[in-house]
Amino acid sequence: MNARDEPGGGAGATLVERAHGLSRAQVGWSLVAHFASSLSIGIAVGGMVPLISLTLESRDVDSVLIGVNSGMTSLGVIAAAPWVPTIIRRLGAAEGIVLGLMLTSVAVLLLAFTESLLVWFFLRFLIGVGVVTQWVVSETWMQAIVSERRRGLVMSGYVTSIAAGFAVGPVVLSIVGTEGLLPFAIFAAMMAATALPMLPIRRWVPAFALGQRGSVRRLLREAPTIATAALAVGLVDSAFFTFIPLYGVRIGMPTETAVTLLTVVLAGNVLLQIPLGWLADQVSRRMLLVVLAVLCCAGPGLSGWLLTIGSIWVYPSLFVWGGAAFGIYTVAVTMLGERYRGGELAAANAAFVMTFELANLLGPPAAGSAMEAWQPHGLMVWMTLIAVIFAALAFVRGLRR
Repeated sequence: MNARDEPGGGAGATLVERAHGLSRAQVGWSLVAHFASSLSIGIAVGGMVPLISLTLESRDVDSVLIGVNSGMTSLGVIAAAPWVPTIIRRLGAAEGIVLGLMLTSVAVLLLAFTESLLVWFFLRFLIGVGVVTQWVVSETWMQAIVSERRRGLVMSGYVTSIAAGFAVGPVVLSIVGTEGLLPFAIFAAMMAATALPMLPIRRWVPAFALGQRGSVRRLLREAPTIATAALAVGLVDSAFFTFIPLYGVRIGMPTETAVTLLTVVLAGNVLLQIPLGWLADQVSRRMLLVVLAVLCCAGPGLSGWLLTIGSIWVYPSLFVWGGAAFGIYTVAVTMLGERYRGGELAAANAAFVMTFELANLLGPPAAGSAMEAWQPHGLMVWMTLIAVIFAALAFVRGLRR
């Protein structure tokens, strides 16, 4: 592990990490390629997840099995993430991304040719295995070529690209429909297209001194605030997508109106990340995490109360809450790039992704249980509890440092 550089990077800092010998134009085109790739994979995943759920629902598959099937992708990510540094070392970064995305594309397409639930479980696992290389390598690659004083802004652009893709994916699905081969073919093609921006920049891959695999335990020990941020966002992310519309329905909103609650949350995610990334380059990132966590402590209770009384102010509340919740990921992954370098960064990024996906796997059952225990407000209590625990940890760790 290397000591972190202070934000600001000194008077001579530029967008380029000069140690990699890249020009400003090469760094710029590399970032554009990663943003485009992340947007494409966001669209594919954003449309594919509801497509698979709706297809299984139309086949009268039990809702519990649908949830377990969805979790197979997270299991694939968790299983494959520790091996990403090895894949980079043996195949190369760009080549590893392309190979993983081709595996994912084939797995998505094969879903259209079988109704065997057992095969679907296996294919969903392969989707996670294929996606994780692009996820880890892209984050590591971008972190390696940007200067400290622009790290937050760059990573916020990356998160915004993914979030925008997630928002567009369901729109694409609504246009092409859920019947037959066409939607699976489109999202498989979109997943394959994610690899295309990597091809022109493969000769500009930064040098990674790789020597270890990702370890969640090591990340928790060495960087507990960053690791806990990944856990908190993963738990809240799954609760937002799965239960916020359901919460609206259970307090008496029409289904169509309840769906707009998630739309507002996603809007906050897309529109607030770049301002937060810019802010992360101007102030203490650790203290910014605390501020975002405090906003997330207030968000569930305030939004729940405003929904209950039918106030229009619930939409600004959800907008800010959603942006703050996902902003924790933006700031935490930026801090990860501060803390680690080279091969250690690749291993730490893999552990960060594993931690996030583990939380995504555990989040829906926990949030659903809380909602059932106290209809429907247990959901907001659960999300508040996550934020309070994380805010307390981040604050105490900030004081110690």
